[in-house]
Amino acid sequence: MTVTLSAADYELSTRSASGFILKYIAPRLEPVMLYGPLARRFPFTLSAPHSDVIIAVGHGDYDQVNGQNDAVILKVGEYNDNEIQNKVIYAFSCLSAAGLGPDLINHGATAFLGWNEDYLWEIDESQLMTPWRDKLAAPCMMPVIDGLNALLDGKTVSQVHQIQMDSYDKWASMADVNMDGTVNETDEIIKDLVQFNQSNFVLYGDPQARISPRPPLSFLFRHVSPPPLLMPV
Repeated sequence: MTVTLSAADYELSTRSASGFILKYIAPRLEPVMLYGPLARRFPFTLSAPHSDVIIAVGHGDYDQVNGQNDAVILKVGEYNDNEIQNKVIYAFSCLSAAGLGPDLINHGATAFLGWNEDYLWEIDESQLMTPWRDKLAAPCMMPVIDGLNALLDGKTVSQVHQIQMDSYDKWASMADVNMDGTVNETDEIIKDLVQFNQSNFVLYGDPQARISPRPPLSFLFRHVSPPPLLMPV
């Protein structure tokens, strides 16, 4: 079965989140992905029924996750059960765990991972063309990458959740300390953001659910970045 990846890329925050996915996750997936302009409802309805896992990257609300230009991908009361039944769903979007996550489980999804509050992070706008190099965003982005890679390794969703929580702890502990023992204010803000995102990361459904393992990230993709991205339109 395939992975359905829907990843919006049309403004600063979606460019940042999807850029990290493009660098660290996409090379492990099938070549056909719903990236940028393809991250819309109709292509999703064609791909999702044939997948064992759905990864949605974009803005969200308590009852939905969105794609390109806020096109609705999944919304309570507006999807077909065969799109989500027996699947693990990872929604990298704000708020969607509050309402959409439980609804997906009630309609047959095996497990759901997501957030019941907004997802917050700092962005370096100078890295718009190469968002995976953004050192301000990395402390909040890399725990997501660690969790998704664990999912693609075939770990149970309970293990995925714990691996991601541990990664948040690691990045939160990396705030620089000045010579006088005080914490750098910029890093302290980032630490607070990491811990906020960690506190709102939830798992619903079968904790023992897992997907078929995907091939690991090859040596080439570990060390060679994607080409610079075009400006969002």
